[in-house]
Amino acid sequence: MSKAVCTQALALLTKRVFSLEEIQQQLEAGKFPCTIEDADGENVGRTLQGQLPNGGPSVVIEIVNSVWPAKIEADQDLGPFSHGQSLERACKFNVNWTKAAEVAAQHQGIVLVRMLPDSSEPVSATEVLTQLMALAKVSLAIGSLPDVAGYFCPGGEIFVPIEVLDEILQASKVAGFPPLDLFANLRLSWLDDRWIIFETIGNAQLGLRDFEVYADSKQHDLNDIAAWLRRWSWQHLQAENALENGSVASGPGEAKFDVVYADDALLAPKRPVIRLIAQDEAKMPEGLPARLRIDRT
Repeated sequence: MSKAVCTQALALLTKRVFSLEEIQQQLEAGKFPCTIEDADGENVGRTLQGQLPNGGPSVVIEIVNSVWPAKIEADQDLGPFSHGQSLERACKFNVNWTKAAEVAAQHQGIVLVRMLPDSSEPVSATEVLTQLMALAKVSLAIGSLPDVAGYFCPGGEIFVPIEVLDEILQASKVAGFPPLDLFANLRLSWLDDRWIIFETIGNAQLGLRDFEVYADSKQHDLNDIAAWLRRWSWQHLQAENALENGSVASGPGEAKFDVVYADDALLAPKRPVIRLIAQDEAKMPEGLPARLRIDRT
């Protein structure tokens, strides 16, 4: 696999091992010129390379003749934000695709669609998001080929059918709102019979922290919390609008949340997060305040 340092990585899980030639033909039919590099007669070591429109970063496409690994070794170049068991979690926390795990188990190969930096200068979260959207469109073009099991964003632990990738991109264009659903998953877990943790996974791809919301499900609507998780992420695309550590944030229904920055996410994978802890009267689960290093009686 290529040794170039990639800034982002998306993937297509495939029911058979594709060739670079058929992917090249598919992309060029869609007006995305690309060339095969380092061809040696084998898929291993070969890449398909092109450039995003308007002078954007280079795109590198590789074929992996294996399934997505449960454990990622140091020498496996699957993207800088890929964590072990990411596909398993993507299937587990997939509330809209009941057959996600079944379909994922059918894949035999991977098409990695990655991006190379165009300069050493840092880019803003908004610029990175624009680049990721372009990378997703390249993935969609490849996904039109038969035997693609689904679109997988390892950094955001999202696995969806190709048609959903298209739907989200189209809806984003109409609404004028970034398609965060393609790059950062929302995960709901129950801490007891009342308290939940609702979190994002994937904001690191944009250089941002993920969010953890701790709330009493009897006092807060979970759909409202999900919408606010996206709103808070969108807000953080502009650094000047970021929530401040130690402040109090407003949420759904004028609810108040304590803002706590932490480097130890409660659930895997390990990552820095912003905790939003509802100021509720309901007692929190035993041991949770100490775990979060907050004072709640």
